[in-house]
Amino acid sequence: MLKLGHILLTFIALVLPYVSIPVHAAWFEASGQAIIIDGNKALAKKQATQEAIKQALMFAGASITSVQAVSNGLLQNDRFEIRSGGEVNDLALVSETYHEDYVTIVIRADIFAQKSQCDAGQYKKRMVSAWFPIREREQAIAGGLGEFGQTVSEHFEQQFNQISRFARITQRQPYYISTRNPGVENDIITLARKTDNQYVLIGEITELSVERTSRNAFLFWQDAPLTRNFRLELSLYDGNNAALLKEERLAINSPWEFKLHQQVSPTSQQLWQSQFGQAVTAILSEQAALIDEALNCLPTYGRVLQVNAEQLTVNIGQRDGVQVGDELTLFKHAQFFDSVGNLHQQLKLHPNKVKVTHVYDDTAVVGPTSSAPLANIQANDFVARQ
Repeated sequence: MLKLGHILLTFIALVLPYVSIPVHAAWFEASGQAIIIDGNKALAKKQATQEAIKQALMFAGASITSVQAVSNGLLQNDRFEIRSGGEVNDLALVSETYHEDYVTIVIRADIFAQKSQCDAGQYKKRMVSAWFPIREREQAIAGGLGEFGQTVSEHFEQQFNQISRFARITQRQPYYISTRNPGVENDIITLARKTDNQYVLIGEITELSVERTSRNAFLFWQDAPLTRNFRLELSLYDGNNAALLKEERLAINSPWEFKLHQQVSPTSQQLWQSQFGQAVTAILSEQAALIDEALNCLPTYGRVLQVNAEQLTVNIGQRDGVQVGDELTLFKHAQFFDSVGNLHQQLKLHPNKVKVTHVYDDTAVVGPTSSAPLANIQANDFVARQ
């Protein structure tokens, strides 16, 4: 039996290619149903449509704070008071079907998320990384820095977790991943899934060369001072679909205080207290702050780990900012390619919200907020705080 305002929603978002976040655009298609009371079809249509639009906007992070003059005459001059971060470019009626005692409508909204408006109530994001490979391995021979990529990834993790406000690196896997590897998309998705992280950070040291810097033509070559180049590429990915969210390239050139053939342990204080080590630490700290700021405006999704009757266990907990009493939205996530090769994300929201009843370090237990049963929920469905 349909209830007024009980809306079933399906959203299909086109993933557009982009390098910098968190600005992105997507279109959402929502279907809604409402009972026709006393033959008032117009009222049923309006109530179902308003609820569908509100749910779509709030889930996408959009904002309507004043009168919206919507195209095609749909809800022309109706007022909405929805405050969150984003904007609606267009809203259109796709279809309208009347049944015996209820109406089904489908609307489409183009939503453009604003960079400057982020939800301060979001949970901390979880991120996983791995060792940073050295692209030109022969450049690591000078100084004996063959394992420098392992140490740099460790230092980045330490710097990130010390200064971050919006995310944390939960794990650093003991192997190398390069964005140039065939099948890296599958590696990203697998890494995120097996470590229970939503985002994946991949780094690669693209230069580690040593060079002479003497400007004195009369100075013997062997006496000229040494400098060392350090270039690092950082790539942030969505672990659900391996979409590239942000890419950074950083570079320094710093005095190399050691002899050309002197071996220096990549984990030693001797290296990290040198001018070169301090310069690397400084630029890693700077980039950690930029990555953390970029993650601020990205959504936090938790994954359903277990379904036990009317209780669900999800993979976000106290260390992510979850508290007893928090209300979450349930949804299913899928992706597909259309006939021309564009990747689409499909999100289907469950009509009932859930509330956190128990919270642990890295997990939480949630249950229904009403007497309505939690039907059709499976492991690997998702929750989000909206």
